[in-house]
Amino acid sequence: MAKLVSRNTLRSEELKRLIMHYQSRDFVINTDLDAEAREKILRRAKIVGREVYHYTSADRLMSLARQAILQADGNGTDLPSGCIWWADSLARARGRMGRIWWAPEGGLYLCLALYPSLLTRNWSFYNLGAGVAIAQVLRERGVSAKIRWINDVLINGRKVAGILTEVVRAPNSGQTYLLFGIGINVNMETFPEDLVFATSLSIATCKHWSIKELAAQILARIGWLFGLIHQWESDCLDAEPVCVPQNPVIRAWNLLSDTPGRRVVYGLNAELDPELEAFAQGLAPDGSLRLTLDNGEEVRVNSGEIRYV
Repeated sequence: MAKLVSRNTLRSEELKRLIMHYQSRDFVINTDLDAEAREKILRRAKIVGREVYHYTSADRLMSLARQAILQADGNGTDLPSGCIWWADSLARARGRMGRIWWAPEGGLYLCLALYPSLLTRNWSFYNLGAGVAIAQVLRERGVSAKIRWINDVLINGRKVAGILTEVVRAPNSGQTYLLFGIGINVNMETFPEDLVFATSLSIATCKHWSIKELAAQILARIGWLFGLIHQWESDCLDAEPVCVPQNPVIRAWNLLSDTPGRRVVYGLNAELDPELEAFAQGLAPDGSLRLTLDNGEEVRVNSGEIRYV
């Protein structure tokens, strides 16, 4: 079992302070919003990083988060929204469909636990927003990152980051949590032979990256985007049907993704069990991906994965 580094240790506290720094920075740089809107968004953003649990190594962070949720529920309480688990390396990391995620030292491995306070029909925007946050931060740091639907982050067609989302319901309280497992290849110089489509930030930029700084900026941006989408939902509920505001996560995803216009293979497991081949047309208003089949029929998918043909 991995050794837990206390939330009061220097590394945990440093990460929390850095997250707060970047949260304040996002507040300052988003001058396209008025001060009142930014204050509301910042209040929601500050949930992220409420607690930080650091491990030098662990098996899987999402398992530890799930265990903490169930333990709190057994004690008659709820785990606070916005808690973060952070590890220097993982021994049994997993991606979609149980795929092994190679997670040695030199990578960034996080898990964020969140109460999904959006309407259920809008939960997909959390998933999209997490990918947008990573791509935005990387591009601001000079990396030509692109998003492949749903939220894989690629550099020159090679995967540098992935996000796995799980839903956990506490059995006693009934409180629902979303867990976001984030893996980013940061300072790796080589990869195993079977990971031919992987890359790292170090390989792409020929420089060493500060993992702690990157973690803080990404987590702060995730909080900001989640705050934006909550503000959008509130504005939608107040607006007339003909004046619904533009979804900020969809707008940002469209700017950062190279999926629209690509021919893709789609499936719950696109690598081993592809279900169809089609042209990707972009996102529908509900966040699902619009696909056009060869016969002209349009289908929409809101889960699963794609691979470019």
